Amino acid sequence: MSNDTLPPTEPKPDEAQDGQTQSDIAENSGTAPEVPPAAAFAPTPPAASGSPKADPTSALQTSMRAELSAQLRHEAAEITEIAAQAGRLGIAIDAAKALREGTTPSALRRSVLEHAAAAADARDVVATAPAPAASPNSESPIVAAAKRAAASGAKR
Repeated sequence: MSNDTLPPTEPKPDEAQDGQTQSDIAENSGTAPEVPPAAAFAPTPPAASGSPKADPTSALQTSMRAELSAQLRHEAAEITEIAAQAGRLGIAIDAAKALREGTTPSALRRSVLEHAAAAADARDVVATAPAPAASPNSESPIVAAAKRAAASGAKR
């Protein structure tokens, strides 16, 4: 029902009209206004984490963000350490790129070991005896000259 169909009523002396306060009503009627208890105006304490009114999703999200942040810092420190070790081995690692791509420290460590192994294989030098220049029956030119000199000295 709308207010247009209701009959107009006279305000009661203890009811507030537009713009009137409880103290105005008390002055006009001669009675003291009803005062609500002080607890009604007390601020409500913030919800504790254990209370049922606490928002469990926001606390969970905050906890998850903190865990994720700590995990990322730990992985970044490991990747930085691996990059420094790889640099000492002569292997260039871009730590910032590894972090951006989401490379795990174990995968980066495996990659460094593979590069180090490949570099070590490439540096291996195998010492082998030189191939003979002439057939085994022929003498060395120095030995042949010594034999000739000895034979010519014997003839004199």
